[in-house]
Amino acid sequence: MHSNNTPVFLLLLNILTEQQNALRKISSETYTFAIPSLDGASIGGHTRHSIEFLEILLDSYSTGIINYDERKRNLELEKNPEKAIEAISKIIANINLPNKNLVLQQRMGEIHIEIPTNFYREMLYNIEHCIHHQALIKVAFNEMKISHLINENFGIAPSTIQYRETQNLN
Repeated sequence: MHSNNTPVFLLLLNILTEQQNALRKISSETYTFAIPSLDGASIGGHTRHSIEFLEILLDSYSTGIINYDERKRNLELEKNPEKAIEAISKIIANINLPNKNLVLQQRMGEIHIEIPTNFYREMLYNIEHCIHHQALIKVAFNEMKISHLINENFGIAPSTIQYRETQNLN
């Protein structure tokens, strides 16, 4: 790891480490189980989705263009928790980079959007994105009655955690 750990990298590192810790505690069967309340999605599906966004962000560092629509949808990441843990480790090892300008491209139906952004802004977006999907993963853990395996703050935004702590002080 680089010595110049930026706050945005440290946030991402914490979130991804939590994700790996959760994945290390479950079987492939649990990882791929279709959760009725999540429209049949699995922990694996949500994990793959988050990983692929981060992989796109990493790839965009060299190209300068980021487009989250162009995902690989690698089903191996969805079926195999070990592969997901490995992919997350690879992201952690490579994503601690200096900030730089990027162009975000996105298509919404007939509308093609192209706007300036930067690497740190997209890292922050990915942190929010990961937290959102961790909240859905937490639903899966709850539904399978294994929520004791994850940290109580798993899938909860840092601002919410902070707010709850201030409420507990009163």
